Amino acid sequence: MERQIATTSEQSSRLLRCGVSADTADMHWHGAIVPRGGSLTDPPEPSEEWDLWATPYSCMPEEMQAAKLMDDYNEIAPAWSLSSLLGLLPKEMGIAVGVYPGSDKYTCFTLIDPDIEPIVTDTAIEATVQMIEQLTANGYKLNEI
Repeated sequence: MERQIATTSEQSSRLLRCGVSADTADMHWHGAIVPRGGSLTDPPEPSEEWDLWATPYSCMPEEMQAAKLMDDYNEIAPAWSLSSLLGLLPKEMGIAVGVYPGSDKYTCFTLIDPDIEPIVTDTAIEATVQMIEQLTANGYKLNEI
């Protein structure tokens, strides 16, 4: 069973495509292209590294949120913790996320709408991201934190 602290950049992109506001992200990824290796005769190859920061994305300066900064190739991307994602789910949907006894997979399901398929996956965050995708595809409005 995998443990995950926050959404990956791919999961964050999916949430943004669903209309989730980056301002609801309670964390952020800070990426930088840094030199790796090299010698006196060969320049170092650039390598992309990402660090997770527990600072809300909305607290980052606008120019850092916008995209890459030309001088040092930094990039800032929103990231959501599981608790932040759960706060986005409409309470009236009766949505639950958990692990069945004896299982190594997380399940996310709703007790209200039979058209919303249960999600079974390796992480609670991925299950919740998929649930948000289903809900928005079916016209449900998410909570705003």
